Amino acid sequence: MRIVRDYQFTRPEDRGACAAIGNFDGVHLGHQAVIRLAREVAPNAPLGVMTFEPHPRESFAPDAASCRLMSAEARAARLEKLGVERLYQLKFNTSLASLSPREFAEKVICQGLGLVHVVVGADFCFGKGRAGSVADLQA
Repeated sequence: MRIVRDYQFTRPEDRGACAAIGNFDGVHLGHQAVIRLAREVAPNAPLGVMTFEPHPRESFAPDAASCRLMSAEARAARLEKLGVERLYQLKFNTSLASLSPREFAEKVICQGLGLVHVVVGADFCFGKGRAGSVADLQA
């Protein structure tokens, strides 16, 4: 499994994946179902997972107790065992958090990582202020 940490300098061989997007903390059965759907929807594309490090909650509430179920290393090992070929482990920082939903979709998903398809859970939110929804991704 290749780990990609920067969407602005993605190598050509790391583009073109179908990726499940989320925090995947714990990689529980629900997460595994989203990953399985990503594999099924684009079987000829590399299977990817896009996640964020540190966990976004750690940036927004740094004094709160840790909500992590597993470390980034343990998550990567578990995802590799599930057959994930590309782990897009993006650095979550103020720059990424300030992107509007449209900017996130265009700059990160399309232009930056060159993903051919994305799969998310029904409650997935993204972009500044968590303003983006599944419907925004579809649009």
